[in-house]
Amino acid sequence: MTIKKYNIFRMIIVIALAIIFSQAIIFQNFLLSAGVLIIGSLIVYSMRKNVKEVMADERDYEHGGKAALLAMQIYCWMGVVAMFALKSQAYLNATYDIIANTLAFSICIFMLLYSFIFRLKSKGKFWNGWTVYTFIVLVLFIILAIMGTIKI
Repeated sequence: MTIKKYNIFRMIIVIALAIIFSQAIIFQNFLLSAGVLIIGSLIVYSMRKNVKEVMADERDYEHGGKAALLAMQIYCWMGVVAMFALKSQAYLNATYDIIANTLAFSICIFMLLYSFIFRLKSKGKFWNGWTVYTFIVLVLFIILAIMGTIKI
């Protein structure tokens, strides 16, 4: 498969999945939307494996890594500023406090996940001390976030 064919098929699949995904959300069928997202990702990933041409070189990956790091830092700083602004206005509306806490936890999980993946990719060893610690804290945060959404 050539890159041009890959891009055409990918765009067709993305459009079809967007239609199915949005309709599933409208009808509040969240399992279907999650399944469509997973299936679409697997189809695009398998198609990418069949491309015979060079899709990117080292410079592309270097620029992508720098852009991802910068985007992560900007998102985290903006999230922290928004979290403090919402916390300062929590006396006006209790919902602001809930939103601020959710934003704070999502930023923490995002940074822990980035740290875990970065350590995993850069060191090559999976079970060194820092990676295990980061993984345990990440799982703990996810469990606490899930438990916070359970209604009793």
